[in-house]
Amino acid sequence: MMSEEWPTPAFGTADWTLNATETVAHGFFRLDRLHLSHAGHQGVSVGPMTRELFVREPAAVVALLDPQARACVFVEQFRIGVAASDRGESPWLMEWVAGICDTDETPEQTAIREVYEETGLTPIGPLRPVATYYPSPGGSNELIHLYFTTVDTRQGPRFRGQADEHEDLRVHVVSVDACFQALAQGRINNAATLIGLQWLQMHRHEYGL
Repeated sequence: MMSEEWPTPAFGTADWTLNATETVAHGFFRLDRLHLSHAGHQGVSVGPMTRELFVREPAAVVALLDPQARACVFVEQFRIGVAASDRGESPWLMEWVAGICDTDETPEQTAIREVYEETGLTPIGPLRPVATYYPSPGGSNELIHLYFTTVDTRQGPRFRGQADEHEDLRVHVVSVDACFQALAQGRINNAATLIGLQWLQMHRHEYGL
């Protein structure tokens, strides 16, 4: 049956039971094994079952636009997930600025810090929330806070990165037309960049694009 409104979930945070948790790996990332059960849509409890959970702190992502230059700013960096895939794609991805939130930071503070660390630029416009979402909720608790802001690219450097974090970044300034063309051609292969560009496409007239 079709719903005329966005559905409200049938269950909430009290409708599942965690029986035990064990950490099976804790290196650069952490992997936990959870033993749980949860309420079922047909009146029968589902489980008990075992699920692995990739544990991550929240992250902030910032889509950057220079409205005067009619261009977006991206960073190019190596990503192990793509390197380990069998698709034959380059593991160097074009992405928005992004970083993990420190324990003493709000996502907004992380966003502003990461813009400077990864591009050498400083926002000249307000930090505008775009979306907060789970990129892979079937196996990770990672939460992404995606923002948008404007910058002036005339003073930006070409290379950035934190050496102690093995971070090696190349900064790209790409015309808005080229960005939207790549989006239409299916050349964008990471979720945050897709969402940010689609949002900018919907709001382009607000920025004279």
